[in-house]
Parts: sequence; structure tokens; C-alpha cells
Amino acid sequence: MAARTIETVSVAVMALLVLVGGSALLQEMAQLHGVAISALAVVAIVILYAFRRNYRAGVPSARLHAARDAAFLAAIVAAVAFVAGPARWSLGTAVAALEIGLVIELVGRIA
Repeated sequence: MAARTIETVSVAVMALLVLVGGSALLQEMAQLHGVAISALAVVAIVILYAFRRNYRAGVPSARLHAARDAAFLAAIVAAVAFVAGPARWSLGTAVAALEIGLVIELVGRIA
């Protein structure tokens, strides 16, 4: 199998795992408020740097990467909202935004 095929299958498996267990994982993370918010903040900073780097690279797929990174940032914001004060909307929004980001990544790898 080519490395690209393995990466594509891995992203598809991650999307399925998030769909099945994403909300349960976020509920478990919400038990540890400080640790969860700190970890989400670190991931958000990394994604912001990746967003900036992809934008400056000017590659043809920059718009696709920007959409993916925006979806991941939306998922992080919704996850922080759920951890800070559990609201019903934020749990589903976090999982949905993460799924959108993974599907955009999957489409980018297939195309």
C-alpha cells in the first residue's frame, strides 16, 4: 500500500472513531477543567501557527487547509465552551466541527 493510501484510510478511521466516541471523550475531558482547557489551548495555538504557515505558503491547496483549520478551531472553541460550562449545544457542535475538519482533510487527500 502506498503511504498516501494509508494516510487516507487513517483519516477515515479517525473520523469514524470521533463519530462513535467523540462526545464520550469530551465528557470525560470535562471532568478535569484546568487540564482540558490547557490542552485545548495548546492545540489551538498549534493550529493557529499551522493556519498561518499554510496561508503564507501560497500553495494551491491553501484554501482547503484554511477551511480545515477553521473547522478544527471551531471544534476547539465549542469544546472549551463545553468544558467551561456544560451546555448541550457545545457538545454536539464540537463533535460536528471536528467531523467537518476531518472530512475536509479526507476530501483533500482523495482529490
